[in-house]
Amino acid sequence: MVSPLFADSIERGAANERALLRLHQVRPVWSGVSKAAAAIGLPVMTLLHAGPAYRDPRLPSAPVLSSAVLCCIHEGWAQTIEQAKAMIADGRVRLLPAQDFNVVTPLAAVISPNTTLVEVTDGDGSGRRAWSLLGSGQGPQLRFGTQDLAVLPRLEWRDNRLAGVLENVLAAGPIDLFSLALAGLQGGDDLHARTSGATRALVTRIAPSLAHADDVRQMLEQTPLFFLTLWMAACHLMLDAAAAGGEDKAASLVVGLSGNGQEAGIRLAGAPDHWLTSAAQTPQGPRFKPGTASPMLGDSGVIDAAGFGAQAWAFAEDVAADLKGWLPGSPYAAQPWSIGSHPVFSQLGLASAIDAAEVSANTPAPRVAIALIDVDGQQGLLGRGICGSTPAQFGLVAPADLQVNQADAWASLNQAFERYEAALVSNDLAVLDELFWQSPHTVRYGPTEHLYGTQQIQVFRQQRPSTGLQRRICERSLTSFGTDAAVAHMVFHRDGVQRAGRQTQTWMRLDGQWRIVSAHVSWGDL
Repeated sequence: MVSPLFADSIERGAANERALLRLHQVRPVWSGVSKAAAAIGLPVMTLLHAGPAYRDPRLPSAPVLSSAVLCCIHEGWAQTIEQAKAMIADGRVRLLPAQDFNVVTPLAAVISPNTTLVEVTDGDGSGRRAWSLLGSGQGPQLRFGTQDLAVLPRLEWRDNRLAGVLENVLAAGPIDLFSLALAGLQGGDDLHARTSGATRALVTRIAPSLAHADDVRQMLEQTPLFFLTLWMAACHLMLDAAAAGGEDKAASLVVGLSGNGQEAGIRLAGAPDHWLTSAAQTPQGPRFKPGTASPMLGDSGVIDAAGFGAQAWAFAEDVAADLKGWLPGSPYAAQPWSIGSHPVFSQLGLASAIDAAEVSANTPAPRVAIALIDVDGQQGLLGRGICGSTPAQFGLVAPADLQVNQADAWASLNQAFERYEAALVSNDLAVLDELFWQSPHTVRYGPTEHLYGTQQIQVFRQQRPSTGLQRRICERSLTSFGTDAAVAHMVFHRDGVQRAGRQTQTWMRLDGQWRIVSAHVSWGDL
């Protein structure tokens, strides 16, 4: 079923071909660094954030608020965190979407007038330009969305020392980004979750110009994701060319894919000034430290929309190795919405765009490689992961009686699932009992046991060995139906056991809490 938003297939196909041709003609080069006030005319008391506009910009998501507070202090508009919060809350400081200014910004990072931007232009002479944040290296980061005051001296270093050195480097001429991206891909990068190969190629390219800037050279060598924001701007530039201001109204290519921590949105080539929004999904993945992740936040999904990132994991499988336990089986199969073949990257088998009209309830929706940051805007980076999407985000109207993977329901289901898994491997009987429905109707089938009712399940757990329970999830699929029903499937391995284990659970939300009402565990050869 195709959304009524889209034109008929013949008209749409022709429009998309023209949009792809414009995309493929762009040759992005890194041409400069400059402050946002000069580059895009950003006025004082104005900050730019990722994703679509907030419904109430005085109430942004907590990570964006934390970053905005630091920028208010950095700009000298406020002296304290409390003053900055008050200025945002009463609207004296405005928050606007960065993409309205042809800027893309990562995660919770906000752009202020004195923020140094990287400028990427079309080397083919079209005059198109796009911008993104200049990275400042390892350590406390504005993009992680905290109120850590240690970020402030890093911003000063970025906007003065780093920007000055790079301005001198670029005075010799622009730097081609395709050659760096290709080097990265050939070295195993996906150009989103990992850009280490592309960053190394960049450092090699500009090393002679850094002979008297050891601090900058060292920062670049120690920051494998430095290339990320350059590539964000490059992908935005290419997709902006595809849109051409909405020249082809029937074009259904996705030219923007991002979130603001509350809502996720896409923009289409046929109407690039209009956002299609829905509640943002919460990314999942391994955590460096405990915490609850923010719903989708950042503009870096533009990379995935251009065929890289999670869309390139069939090619760059090593990047996704740590995330296999958060993906279903065969997650890299080609999808009908993945279209185009960029002449520069065709040898790698990568597509170059997402056709929103081909996203349906019958195929997996596009995924975005993304970092996990703390939803409360305090702890910062939690880990790296993957953010799913739903057909509704791409304009498909879901049946009123069946909302699959509704954002809040799916996020809370994942939290309950992770809590159960942690309790299982640590043999926390109290939590395991809590998460199973306390009823004689609860059923659990295991490799050798058939258990009916809570009492039998509890006795089984008490009698089984309390060691050797560690396992590694290697495939996972969680699906919620409406707000109160869900199923969870996963494949796991245990050290020293060659065969794979399989687990299926049925979850119901009872009295506001997710509970397992049925479970089945078996070995792959049984």
